[in-house]
Amino acid sequence: MKKYLFFSFILATCSLYECKTPRTQTSKSVTVSIDTENFLSCCAPNLTLPDGKPVWCETSAVLYDNGTVYLANDKEMPTGLSPVFSKPWDRLADTTVQPKPLLAEPFLTSKKFEDFATNGDYIFLTTAFDRVKPGSADWDGFNTILYWKRGNEAQPQVLAPEEGAQNSVAYREQLSRLLAQNRPAFSAGMPYFKVEGLAVKDSMLLFGVREEGESYSKFDYRTRIVAVSFTKKKTASGERLALKDDWRIVTDFDPASVVELPKPLALSSLEYDPIRQVFWLVTSIEKDNLVDAYLWVATADELLNNRPFTLVRDKQGQPIHFGHKAEDITLVGRDHLLLIHDDDRLLTKVGSRTRQPNQAAYTVLKVH
Repeated sequence: MKKYLFFSFILATCSLYECKTPRTQTSKSVTVSIDTENFLSCCAPNLTLPDGKPVWCETSAVLYDNGTVYLANDKEMPTGLSPVFSKPWDRLADTTVQPKPLLAEPFLTSKKFEDFATNGDYIFLTTAFDRVKPGSADWDGFNTILYWKRGNEAQPQVLAPEEGAQNSVAYREQLSRLLAQNRPAFSAGMPYFKVEGLAVKDSMLLFGVREEGESYSKFDYRTRIVAVSFTKKKTASGERLALKDDWRIVTDFDPASVVELPKPLALSSLEYDPIRQVFWLVTSIEKDNLVDAYLWVATADELLNNRPFTLVRDKQGQPIHFGHKAEDITLVGRDHLLLIHDDDRLLTKVGSRTRQPNQAAYTVLKVH
């Protein structure tokens, strides 16, 4: 009887005070609001390339880690700078604090970075995989996945089948064959595709594909996600990571299923949120000088079993969107998301301020 009364008391107390236990947040229950919008600077104003053209800040990748924001530009930078750099989180918009360039050789030889990801142990950074030149290694740098132990960004390694490789172009054929499955017109593999998303969950990498088709000028917009596992291998100098041979398409999603949204929307970022155990997906549109982006969410079970993502809305039920081409998303603390925007060379605005060439817009979201 005493034991029964004790448990009755606990149940009553929990009812009164809403006792909380850890649980996975369902994709249907997520709402967000815009917390902050601002500009950051990739470099000093009026910086030019050797040909005299201005350096444009076209940020395509972002990662928050322990008070530092890591960013990547998808265009080359002048000598002495790097397309990969960092700024303190609490000084992100401060124009008096110059970015710190990451000058390790792989950051300088890889081309067109698109997305960061982390599983808490390693940080990954992928390029677009959107071009290769048959019979030549000239464009192999566009096909690169870098990784490093957290806190060791001075020594990035190349993810490749063979130790010592300068790029990850060896994995391009596997991606090409996979994306061409059940497409008779592409029996030799997908000729052109573009990776814009990267996420990592435990020991599984997930690549988000935005474009597929015959060439960079003739393609279809996509929101497809490819998963592959990775493993650690011992080497004479320590250890390295390598991908397994279990490539598979886990998501083939059509944002047009939500009829109220503009078209064509396609994937521009993917991120795993270990706190809520969900994946965040960003889709964007760039059409006739219109840029915009929308946020989606799915549980791991939904993503891995090709079930639709849920459009994220505010508390009033309206879709969250940004008026910028959001390119990457990262979790900041428990309840905030940072989105970096790549508006190409459009002079977009934040409030009444107009973007300058050395600037990129960003948005901070509050998750409720």
